[in-house]
Amino acid sequence: MNTLGIIFSYTDRANLRELTKRRTLSSLPIAGKYRMIDVILSNYVNSGVTDVSIITKDNYHSLMDHVGAGKEWDLTRKKGGLRVLTPFSSPEMPVHAGMYRGDVEALSRNMHSIRRSMAEYVVLSGSGTLYSMNYKDVVEKHIETKADITAVYTRSMNGSKIVPPGVVIFDMDEDGKIKDLKYNTNGTEEQDAAWGIGAVVIKKSLLESLVADAMSYQEYDFYEGIMKRLAATLNIRGYEYTGYVMEISSVTDYMNANMALLDSAMADKFFEKPIYTKIKDSVPVQYCDGCKVKNSIIADGCKIEGTVENSIISRGVRIGKGTVVKNSIVMQNTEIMENVVMDHVILDKDVIVRENRQLIGHETYPVLVEKLSIV
Repeated sequence: MNTLGIIFSYTDRANLRELTKRRTLSSLPIAGKYRMIDVILSNYVNSGVTDVSIITKDNYHSLMDHVGAGKEWDLTRKKGGLRVLTPFSSPEMPVHAGMYRGDVEALSRNMHSIRRSMAEYVVLSGSGTLYSMNYKDVVEKHIETKADITAVYTRSMNGSKIVPPGVVIFDMDEDGKIKDLKYNTNGTEEQDAAWGIGAVVIKKSLLESLVADAMSYQEYDFYEGIMKRLAATLNIRGYEYTGYVMEISSVTDYMNANMALLDSAMADKFFEKPIYTKIKDSVPVQYCDGCKVKNSIIADGCKIEGTVENSIISRGVRIGKGTVVKNSIVMQNTEIMENVVMDHVILDKDVIVRENRQLIGHETYPVLVEKLSIV
């Protein structure tokens, strides 16, 4: 498919506290052995898009280590392939170097790379919303309707009709043309609303001119600075996505998204198409005598001696004897010693929890332990 994929590896509205202190949003682990970027990159690869650029802003070292040259996604190519576009400074832009004031400025700063692509169309996608989608269908619909911009939307997010704060809501006419849009400022219930999921299709030549125009007006937000401002003059259309959508912009969203994957029906929807990730070649899970595991996802390289229920356990985790882990997320290379009780807890990577500790959170406010901590 003659299409360039552009991924914004960050989102300015994410409130993930310590989870994104040392990493960008798209490198956040999910479902045990994956990162959020894996889902987004796999969407492009499964759609036949093999020319992909990732625009970063800060805390991108973990992301670069994970994606590498794109080998696991078959994106190591002479033509196209994977590019990670990191921030840079120059004499013309010393003040805001690396600190984009919006997606438009991020595109403008990296337009030199976008212009080099031979693609005719561009698919823009964010990192805070996860779904399994074939972009080929959207591009074909975009061409068929002769749209200037096609924005993907959904009627249900996180299995709910409650609009998360910061999500854009489209106002469309009966023909599917977007007349206006607005950002939701707080979580409210909206019946049959069209919520943008952060995916947009546009012709590359048009994107170049619209970005230059928006920058001249000091408009930095793609939705408000381009789509809303030019809705009356451009043919902007919506494309409904009817699959399952997970929106992650808070610690609670992150917790709920992982817990939802413990439901086999939900996991089947999430993994409907292959999701590729970095291969670790770890040993299988070691289930020791006396351990108990129920309704959990446990990645390779773990050693389980205690009890695990309704939890997501990443690679290389050690859980000691007499320890009970419930309704929790434990990230890579964490060690939980003996006789520990955990419920509704998120442990980041390389955490050590000493013997006889109790960590108890709530489903609406889980306990979050920062990377490299000792409890």
